[in-house]
Formats: sequence, structure tokens, C-alpha cells
Amino acid sequence: MDAEGIAIEPGDKLSDLLVANEALAADLIATNKVLIAESETLTADLVAANRALALRNEALMTELVKAHRQIADHAELDKGRVTEIAASELERQSSQDERKERAAELVVANEELQFQQGEKQKRADELVVANQELLFQTGEKGKRAAELVQVLKQLALETECGERAAALAIANGRLAAQNLELEQRAAQLVTSNKVRLELLAQLLQSQKLESLGTLAGGIAHDMNNVLGAILGLATTHLELQPPESSAYQAFITIAKAAVRGGKMAKSLLNFARQSPAEEHELDLNTILREEVRLLERTTLSKVNLRLALALDLRPVRGDASALTHALMNLCVNAVEAMSDQGTLTLRTRNLEGDWIEVEVEDTGSGMTREVLAKALNPFFTTKAEGKGTGLGLSLVYSAVKAHGGQLDIQSEPGRGTTVTMRFPTCEPGLQVQPAEAEPPSEPALVPLAVLLVDDDPLMQSSSRAILECLGHTVTGVTSGEAALAWMEAGHLPDAVILDINMPGMGGAKTLARLRSLQTSLPVLLTTGRVDQAALNLVEAHPNVTLLPKPFSLNELRAHLNALAQGPTRP
Repeated sequence: MDAEGIAIEPGDKLSDLLVANEALAADLIATNKVLIAESETLTADLVAANRALALRNEALMTELVKAHRQIADHAELDKGRVTEIAASELERQSSQDERKERAAELVVANEELQFQQGEKQKRADELVVANQELLFQTGEKGKRAAELVQVLKQLALETECGERAAALAIANGRLAAQNLELEQRAAQLVTSNKVRLELLAQLLQSQKLESLGTLAGGIAHDMNNVLGAILGLATTHLELQPPESSAYQAFITIAKAAVRGGKMAKSLLNFARQSPAEEHELDLNTILREEVRLLERTTLSKVNLRLALALDLRPVRGDASALTHALMNLCVNAVEAMSDQGTLTLRTRNLEGDWIEVEVEDTGSGMTREVLAKALNPFFTTKAEGKGTGLGLSLVYSAVKAHGGQLDIQSEPGRGTTVTMRFPTCEPGLQVQPAEAEPPSEPALVPLAVLLVDDDPLMQSSSRAILECLGHTVTGVTSGEAALAWMEAGHLPDAVILDINMPGMGGAKTLARLRSLQTSLPVLLTTGRVDQAALNLVEAHPNVTLLPKPFSLNELRAHLNALAQGPTRP
């Protein structure tokens, strides 16, 4: 801020001061030059006048001395000449008076010259004072310049501090960006680790289910052999007993128990299966509607039902029985988790790519995070003892995985549960389905020579009893190697009943060798574990049919009749 109180920027203030200082210095130099020139001129004039006056005084004095000498020399001149001398003296005195006047004029001129010299000295003194004042102003301006220099230094220091602050700010910004990047990478690592842990948990769950599935599949296979023997003998004795007898009723009860046990074993097989037992083109909307019709008068009557089915839902390929069982488990679980005013929503939709989605959503009590983490574990249940087996969701998971699908469960306490299943779609019009024989009630048309190949003694015994009851001749062996040796010995059966799951060669290799010995030989494959491998065998060979264990007398009779009628392809 300057003397008038006007704010001036330090840079502008210094610039103006330097310009004014330069102008004042230029004026002082010019004035000094003029003063020096005038002083030199006045001094030269004064010196010249003094010299002229001195010369005239010297000449006058010389003439005066000469005149006095002449007077002294001619004192003794005659009187005549005295008059001339007197006249001459008067003339000289007159000249002397003139000279005195001229001397006076010179004195006056000298005094005037001295006065002018005094005036010039006065002007010189004034110029000296002005010069001193200029020097004072220059000092003040220098002082102000020094202050401005100090201000500029302070400003430069502040600018340097500002630049350092800016550099620090930039460095801090870069550091903050690096910290943000590190935080993002840390978050990504946390997310990645979380995903890895989730995938690891899914892998462990899958391995656990696979191990349990293998165990369950083996148990179910053995159970089906046992149940096959029970059901086969029970239905055989039903053919032999009169309907009104108590034995007949007892065998009916035994047969029903065996059928029920077979359904339980099938559930275990569904749990163990890595691929669908059957492959059909399926419309899941149709399966859901049939499920609703089945449950709407019993389980679903307790809650509100809402269907949101996509009209153009794409088809899938799979096992209708396994998917129906899975959907039934989900619906029953959902209803049991809700009060009488709850809402069950069944929803389907097409997804991007070749996928569809099925949702079962309820407004029930929901699950805690801890319960949800164990929900798919086999035999885990939150129901009271005797109310559940803990296999419901495990069977659902296995069925979805067997169909190449994905399963997701979202649940919170008090906010219900949503189970989402996603399945790959198929091109419409393609179907793969096993042959199904309707069990006729009439006996076989002709007796057959049957080669029975089964390693299980119970199945050997029960199947032999059924076949003999039907009028067939039976030769039983317990391995594929024994069957091939028997045929290579020259025996030719009318039909072969071949168990797929046997030690040694097994059913698949035995079937191929049998067909190499007799290409048109009818073969009835039996198994306690229907899987895709079994279906592929039926598909690959003509005049081969598949009969799952446990089977009844009528089912065995129907399949043998179908084989006896000629070559077929399922």
C-alpha cells in the first residue's frame, strides 16, 4: 500500500519506483550539466574582465609614472613651455579623469560581474540544495526500493514456500492416489480371497456331496438288490395265492413295503447321480403346474400361491422325475417355513445366453447366516426329531448339478427365502427317453431258455423263482466271464438277463462280447443304479431293454414278452 493508501501489488510498486528514480536521476544529471556549463561560462567571463581591467590599470599606472617623470624632468623648462606643459598637464588630467571614469566604469562592471557571480553562486547553491534534496529523495526511493526488495524477497520466499507446498500437495495427491490404489488392490484381494473361500467351500461341499453320493449310490444299489429279491418273491407268491387268503394280503403288504423302499433307494440314487437318469425334452412350466395341481388341495392350501411363469420359456433336457422331486422338496420346505397367511411364489424366466431360471420364493421365517451355510449339508435339519431327514436340499442340489445347472439360496431371518435354480436349455424337438413297457397281466406266450447273469445271490434266487413261475427254463451264473464261457461251450439261450453292476468284466463289456457271439441275442439289462451309462448301452444296441431294480413279476414278464416279439430299439 502506497502513501495515498492505495493498494499496490509489490511487483507494480517496484516497477513504478524504479521508473521514477531513473527519471529523477536523469533530471538531476541534466540540471548539473547546465549549472556546470553556466558556471564555467560565468567564470570565464569574470576571468577575462579581470584580466582586461588589470591590463588597463597597469597601462594607466605606467602612463602616470611616465608623466610624473616627464614633469620632474622638465621642471626646469622655461615658462613658455610651462604653459604648454600646464595645458598638456590639464589635458593629461582630463585624460586621467576619463580614465578614472573608465576605471570607475570598470569597477562598476566588476561589481556587476561580482554580483552576477554571486547570483550564479546562489543558483549553484540552490542547485546544490536541489541536488541534496534529489539525493534525499533518491535515498528515500532507495529505502523504499530496499523495502520493496525485502518485500520481493519475502514474496519470493512465500512463492518458494507456495511452490514447495504445491509440490507437497502434488506428492500428497500422488501418495493418496497410491494409497487409494493400494486400498482398491487390498479390497480386490479381499474380494478375491472371499471368492476363493466361497469356491473352496463349494468345492469342499461338492466333494463332500460326491463322497456321500458315492456311498449313497452303493447303499442304494445293494438295497435295490435286497428289495428286488423281496418284491420279486412277493409278487411271485401273489400269483400263487388265492386273493381271499391271508397269505395273499401279507404278500401285498410285503410288495408295497418293497416298492416304498425302492422309492427311498431312488431318492438316494438321485442324490448320488452326476447326470440325469433319463433325458427328455422338458417344459419346466408344465412340471410346475403339475406340481401345483398335486399339492394345491393339501400342502399349498395353507398359503397364498402366486405363479409368474414365462410364456416363452425355453425347454431343457433332463429327468422329469428328479426335477419334480426337487421342486416338491422346495415347495414343502417353503410352506412349512410360513404361517397361514404366507405367500409362495413360483417364477420362471429366460436368461441371456442358453439358460433359464426357476425361483421358489417364500415369505417365511428365513434362515440365519449360520443355518444357511449348512443348509446343503446332507442330514442337516432344523426340524424337530422325526420331522425331516435333512436330505431335502441336498437332493435338490444334486439334481440341479446333475442337470448341469446352478443353485443359489438367499435368506434372512424374518424376510423369507429365495431358492434360484438355473439350467442350460436345449434345442426344441430333441428327446432321449428310455423304453417303458406296460406290464401286461397275461403270462409269457412261449417258454424261454433264459441265461441269468447276476452276482448277487438274493437276486439269483428271487429272479430264478419268478422265471420258473412264468414257465421259463433258467441257467444262472454269477459273472460275465462265466456267461461267456457257458455260451462258448455251445449253449445258445433265447434271452439273457444281465446285471450291469458286477465285478470283473461287468455288464457293459459282457454285453459287447455276447453280441459278438450272437448278434441278435435279446438282452434284458437290470441294475439297481440307473445312470446315463446304462441308458447309453440301451441306445447303442438293438433288441436291448432296461429294467431297473427292484422289479415285480409283471414287470419282468412284460419286458421278456417285448424281447420275445423281436428286435427293438428304445
